[in-house]
Amino acid sequence: MVRKLSGGEYKNIVIMCGAGISVNAGIPDFRSPSAGLYFKLRKYNLPYPEAVFDGGYFRQDPRPFYGLIREIFPETLSPTTTHKFFSLLHQKGLLRRIYTQNIDALEVLAGIPPEKIIEAHGSFQSAYCTQCQETYDLRWLKREIFSPETNDEVPKCEKCQGVVRPDVVLFGESLPGKFWSHQTDDFSCCDLLLVLGTSLVVSPFNTLVGKPKSSVSRCYINKTKPGASSSLLGWALNMTARIDFSKSNDLILLGDADETVTRLCEAAGWSEELAGVEVETLEALVKGQA
Repeated sequence: MVRKLSGGEYKNIVIMCGAGISVNAGIPDFRSPSAGLYFKLRKYNLPYPEAVFDGGYFRQDPRPFYGLIREIFPETLSPTTTHKFFSLLHQKGLLRRIYTQNIDALEVLAGIPPEKIIEAHGSFQSAYCTQCQETYDLRWLKREIFSPETNDEVPKCEKCQGVVRPDVVLFGESLPGKFWSHQTDDFSCCDLLLVLGTSLVVSPFNTLVGKPKSSVSRCYINKTKPGASSSLLGWALNMTARIDFSKSNDLILLGDADETVTRLCEAAGWSEELAGVEVETLEALVKGQA
C-alpha cells in the first residue's frame, strides 16, 4: 500500500474517520463521555445520563447539553497529525472524500475544502436558531457557550432570542442528506479506503466499509479491532458489530492514529511535507476577526 501511495497509483482515496483521530486534540468521544463528566451533570436531574445527547430532550431543556460542551471543549481547537495527513492527501490531489463521524470541524481547520467533507453527524462549524432559523458560525457559538452568565447557560438568537443549537445530529434524529447523496459516485471510483479512529459499531455509518469494489484495498487504523467499541457508553450498551476486514487486500493497523500515519508518511518519503502542512486554530481565527 505504501509503495502505491508514494508512487501516486491511488487517485481517489476515500477516508472514513471517527472520534479516535481527535482524542490527541483534547476532544473526548462526544457521544461517550466519562463517568466523571456525567457526574458533573447531576445538577440538571437528567432522567438518564445519555439524555444529554437526545434530540427530544434537547428541545425540552438544552442546558445539560451546553453544560457538557463547556466541560469537554478544549481551550485550543487545533488539528492533529492525522488531520494534517488528510490535508496532505488533498494537496497531492489524491483525496476523493472524507466521511467523518466527528462534529469538531477539525478537517476544515486543517485546510480541507468543505465540499470534500461529509459530516455524517453534522458539525459545530455552523449553528442555527431553532425558532427563526438564523444561522451562526462556530466562533459566535463558542463565545456564547462560554458566556453562560449572560444567557442563562444557553446561546440565544440575536434576532428573536430563540435557542441556538449547533448543526449536529443528536440521538433520534436523521442523518443529513449529504451523507447519502455522494456515496454511489464516491465508492464506485474509490481505489483505496482508509478507516481511522472509528470502531465501526455505529450504523448506518459502518455500512460504508462494504461500499468499495471487492478489488479495492482497505486499511483500518484504530486502537481497537473493527466492530468493538472502546467507549464507556459502547461498553455499557454492549455495542459490537459484525465487520469483516479479512480480505487478502485488507490491512489492520492497531495503534494510535497519529503515530501510525506518521510511520506511513515516513515510509512513503512524505515526512517533511507532513510537517510542513499549515493548519489554523479556532483561537487564531477568533483573534484575526477581533
